[in-house]
Amino acid sequence: KKTPTEAPADCRALIDKLKICNDEQLLLELQQIKTWNIGKCELYHWVDLLDRFDGILADAGQTVENMSWMLVCDRPEREQLKALLLSVLNFTALLIEYSFSRHLYSSIEHLTTLLASSDMQVVLAVLNLLYVFSKRSNYITRLGSDKRMPLLS
Repeated sequence: KKTPTEAPADCRALIDKLKICNDEQLLLELQQIKTWNIGKCELYHWVDLLDRFDGILADAGQTVENMSWMLVCDRPEREQLKALLLSVLNFTALLIEYSFSRHLYSSIEHLTTLLASSDMQVVLAVLNLLYVFSKRSNYITRLGSDKRMPLLS
């Protein structure tokens, strides 16, 4: 079994920069990244940030109390969360496209939940991320049937 390699310097610098951001700073930083300009590296190096992103996806995908059909990210007063969610989804799509070891990504349940959003920008960003996984990848076929079936049905 291969051991993870060190992250390239430019990759490590971006990881370290994003890790220290609060949510507002993270939103601003992610909104500026439209294309991938750093080296390809193992997804393993991004685990700390992906864990944080997982929390953002989980928060956005919660259902609203007494309104089980509505997701938190669809509430008008949660525009900041929706903006952060969209930035996280778009950045993650870039990251997945330009990284190795995609099987380490573990937020697929949140993506499935977010497909129920009433905001088509959210749905489109989720579909784009799922599309990136499907390109040149066996990620979806490697998922357990419990996680794969909601995507295929």
